[in-house]
Amino acid sequence: MSPTLITHIAALAGGGALGSFLSLTCQRFTPALLPAQWFALLCFPGSHCNHCQQRLLWRDALPLISWPGLKGRCRFCHHAFGAESFVIEWLFAILCLLVLQSFDHSAEAIFIITASGLLLLVAAIDRRHFCIPDPLNYLLLWSGLLHATLSGTETTAIWGALAGYCALWLLAWSYRQMRGYEGLGYGDIKLFAALGACCGWQTLPWIALGATVMALTSIVMLQLRGFIQGDSPLPFGPFLAIAGWVTIVLQTRFTLV
Repeated sequence: MSPTLITHIAALAGGGALGSFLSLTCQRFTPALLPAQWFALLCFPGSHCNHCQQRLLWRDALPLISWPGLKGRCRFCHHAFGAESFVIEWLFAILCLLVLQSFDHSAEAIFIITASGLLLLVAAIDRRHFCIPDPLNYLLLWSGLLHATLSGTETTAIWGALAGYCALWLLAWSYRQMRGYEGLGYGDIKLFAALGACCGWQTLPWIALGATVMALTSIVMLQLRGFIQGDSPLPFGPFLAIAGWVTIVLQTRFTLV
């Protein structure tokens, strides 16, 4: 077995394990939890079936391994699990493999993997709960500032964070004044600021444009298929996360070339 193949298998396995933790982090979040309570729930209790409360075997807690054999069901009560855990785990495993293949610099690879995990969590939690936890936004913000400091672009990152926060705050305030209710949450504003720290202020218009186009396209498609009504809310965080992730990867890749 070649060293390259071993490395790729290790990247998939490690990414799958991290993806399993990301899935657990998403599952155990509720908007009412304080950050300390959320962290405590990540440590205890161990992974278990929410239906029968039976503690899962270690291999069953990794959908990457258990899903094909158990067909997405609990080993004990055969209750069906949601597909979200499987999707998150596989997606992050593939992301880790792609990053390993594309980035030779360890610092850049670590930053991309960290940002990818945080943005994946942001998208999953906002889609489920219509809110973005502050700890995730702050971790992404400080990751961007640290990466910028190491690469000598800290001034651009700081201005990016300030510009991102002010721009989306002004937009949210204007919308509230005109419509009389909130159109953007503060989680979206903080996420845009964190993306400004990761990518710099110059990329913010493109991130906003990409997220808006994806959001409008999704609204039209969902309305045509009858899944939502005209006034149904749609979380904006997942679209910001996707547009921001693409920008981070492309910007880092082109910077290294």
